[in-house]
Amino acid sequence: MNLLRRQPRLLSKQGTWLLKGFAVNRDVSKPVSCFAPALSSVSLSGPAMDAPATVPLVSVVSQSAQSDGQGGGQGGGSGSGAGGSTSRGSTLRGSTPGGSAPGRRYSGGGGPAPAPAPSPSPGAGGGPAPAPSPGAGATGAAQSGGASAGKPPQQPPPPPPPSPTAPTAKPKSTTPRMKSFEIYRWKPGDQPQLQTYTVDLEKCGAMVLDALILIKNEMDPTLTFRRSCREGICGSCAMNINGTNTLACVSHIDQNESKCCRIYPLPHLYVVRDLVADLSQFYDQYSSIQPWLQRKDLKREAGSAQYLQSVEDRHVLDGLYECILCACCQTSCPSYWWNSNKYLGPAVLMQAYRWIIDSRDEATKQRLDFLKDPWKVYRCHSIMNCTNTCPKHLNPARAIIQLKRLLVGLQKKEKPQLKTDALFQAKA
Repeated sequence: MNLLRRQPRLLSKQGTWLLKGFAVNRDVSKPVSCFAPALSSVSLSGPAMDAPATVPLVSVVSQSAQSDGQGGGQGGGSGSGAGGSTSRGSTLRGSTPGGSAPGRRYSGGGGPAPAPAPSPSPGAGGGPAPAPSPGAGATGAAQSGGASAGKPPQQPPPPPPPSPTAPTAKPKSTTPRMKSFEIYRWKPGDQPQLQTYTVDLEKCGAMVLDALILIKNEMDPTLTFRRSCREGICGSCAMNINGTNTLACVSHIDQNESKCCRIYPLPHLYVVRDLVADLSQFYDQYSSIQPWLQRKDLKREAGSAQYLQSVEDRHVLDGLYECILCACCQTSCPSYWWNSNKYLGPAVLMQAYRWIIDSRDEATKQRLDFLKDPWKVYRCHSIMNCTNTCPKHLNPARAIIQLKRLLVGLQKKEKPQLKTDALFQAKA
């Protein structure tokens, strides 16, 4: 019965009821040894058999299914005479052991071919068996089934549901979706103006930079703007889009076709041409803070070994080193608009704080002395425009506040947890 529960699909409907009836009529209080062998064979024994025979299970089921269609066969098998008793274990159809049915093929697994099953014969001579009636198979199954007689055959389990298929890509619409872009245009000798371009969103990418590239390639090759990585890493395509300083490569196009997209260069800077702003002053201010590691004995250490830094000291730099110097925060600060020649601005001050708190740097005092000026740091009034507009989601205002605390002595730089020059001393 365990085999029937585990492998219900391997058995035919009629063969299932035969084997169930055979097992039910046996004494199930004792261990059933006939189902102990491997799944490919089973030992069937009955009271009328001289010795138990081991036959493949698939062969037994196949023979029982074929006997319903054939009903009998030629005589002259291993048994002779009509005196043999009927055995459910050997005949499986209530037939008398008088002959074997021809034409039965072996369909078993790894075992030897089974012995031909006996079929009923009209006389002792083993003559040809009469053709079975249409209900002979069902009658034999009822006789062999014992307690299972009269029950309808169990239906096979339904097939498993089909595996879900990957969703198909939505076909691109062929209906044009036109959106207008107003772009600031200027070149030396001309008056600045806004020029409108109409772009089909179905033929354009999802970002504003895609629209600018399409306009330059297909409509107006004189349009000038900066671009490089197209992944928000280089900061080249910084510009003012719909009133916000951001990167064109990470700014999505508003899919509302009725709204116009307005693009300007970064505000409060000199313009070189069209969307290209002059960042010379910004880079000069950035270089003034000396953005590199400074060591006291650099001549001895340079190129000989690496500087050590603990994991905790490294985490202090998170949120600072990711700055890509796009100047979006710098040009959004009103204090920088008013005093750009004296006030260093949020981007430069955040990088100054990044090098001051680096555990590997040894020029903390010199860096703080450079910033002790009424204009370089203290023109920041925490307006927070820099934090709101940063395309990398950094917080320059917080870095400036920490920098002010270091300048007035409310905060001290912590000592490094690892000896930075340990490898240099080991080589000495």
